[in-house]
Amino acid sequence: GAEDGGVWMWKIPSFETKTIQLSSKASIDAVFMSTNRHLVVAYDGGALKILDLKSGEPTLCLDTRSVMTKIGVSPDDKLIMAGNCHSSVSLIAVQSGKIITRLTERPAGFTLSPQETADDSVEHIAFHPTRALSAVSYVKDRVCVWDTALQRIRVTLQHPDGIVKSAWAGESDNILVTCCLDGVVRVWDVDQNEVVAEVTGHTSQLLDMRISSNLVITAADDGSVKVFRIS
Repeated sequence: GAEDGGVWMWKIPSFETKTIQLSSKASIDAVFMSTNRHLVVAYDGGALKILDLKSGEPTLCLDTRSVMTKIGVSPDDKLIMAGNCHSSVSLIAVQSGKIITRLTERPAGFTLSPQETADDSVEHIAFHPTRALSAVSYVKDRVCVWDTALQRIRVTLQHPDGIVKSAWAGESDNILVTCCLDGVVRVWDVDQNEVVAEVTGHTSQLLDMRISSNLVITAADDGSVKVFRIS
């Protein structure tokens, strides 16, 4: 995605390019749907669109009326979660193109100061591959595991610093791996709300993480990349 709202695609290995221009607002985040034929794009200003990559036309256009920071798509392509800079998440039904509900940890009527809301954005969303769960990572010290069927928090995983990313460990029912700004990768049993392992080795903030089988690849602010093995 680009600041001018264009979505760029490259064909590998020929490097042919294609641009889809459906907004003048910057594209904030984009996620492929399971078929890889459609792309969900979040734009600055609150617009969310599903793009048909072959035709270049949108199959869904929705105004979330929020400042989105991150989006996620369920493995069956039925749900989209759109997190915003105020720590709430919109749960969207793809078939109807409507917002089902807005998920927030706070009770109705509870408000924060502008500074507090600006400091608590959604940083990453990870749907579970088989269960109706989604792990939402926040810049303020926690990951909330939402039950998307019941539309409520299943568990809150507290951390000592902000969360960059989280990922479910393969086909595991209950193991979530989190990447934290304190430089530590944590392996959680979400059903028990406990840390079962901590992976250390970085001396600066973690910026990204990928999981491949039982390997965790991390990238840190000091330019280092490390590969860890988890059981």
